Amino acid sequence: MLRIITDSSAEITEEEAKELGIRIVPLTVVFGNEAFLEERELKKDEFYRRLVGGEFPHSSLPSAQQFIDEFVQTEGEETLVILLSSALSGTVEAARLAVREGGFTNVHVYDSHATTAMLRIMVETACRNRDKTADEVTELLDALRPRLRIHACLDTLEYLYKGGRIKKSMAIVGGLLGIKPLITFTEQGAVVMDGRAHGQKKALRALADTMKKDAIDENFPVYFLQTDTDVPPREVMRQAGREGERIFRINCAVGAHIGPNAAGVVYVVKE
Repeated sequence: MLRIITDSSAEITEEEAKELGIRIVPLTVVFGNEAFLEERELKKDEFYRRLVGGEFPHSSLPSAQQFIDEFVQTEGEETLVILLSSALSGTVEAARLAVREGGFTNVHVYDSHATTAMLRIMVETACRNRDKTADEVTELLDALRPRLRIHACLDTLEYLYKGGRIKKSMAIVGGLLGIKPLITFTEQGAVVMDGRAHGQKKALRALADTMKKDAIDENFPVYFLQTDTDVPPREVMRQAGREGERIFRINCAVGAHIGPNAAGVVYVVKE
């Protein structure tokens, strides 16, 4: 049976990880001189309380040693490590370094080119196919990734810019009075502008309209995303006619770059 490891940006709780039989390597969130392992030492409620209160956090990737400690526990069993996009974090490279340093020939590191609920869908897919080999599951994920969509409306691009995830020229757009930036991911897992809207009401409507235009594959879940409040994503759900879908509060490491009052949606389109 294939072992599966992911990181804490996948929106999978420790309790869910136990039920799924997978392991999670936590990312680190830093406020000033305080560093916390995500979920284990800092819960989302406290994180967003501090974020909304004006504290500016940043995230830090796991060390190669953290991965080595995790890989030792695989006891030689074939293991697939599905991690957040290398375009957003050095986590993939840290895991690959751990494989090289530890000589773990049984461990295969996969760059998802994704994060948050996108990564969760990929991990869920891997779990449903863990009777297959790592190479076979990798092929499934390679076929799935181009069909994954994430669309989000942010209140500001300030957090992405300060966290080094976008260029200054892109951040300037988000600073324009009344402009709400719409973002998405490239297939390589980088953040790009997907449009802009005058005011949040129009931005949320644009998210709902995008969903309605896409041919969503209902064999996969549709996940909505929030940061500090669920009001924006619930409005998108209402306008898109998707009430009742699951909403995830974006994990701390990603939330550090998104900021408050954001909404997003993740789904898979038909082949």
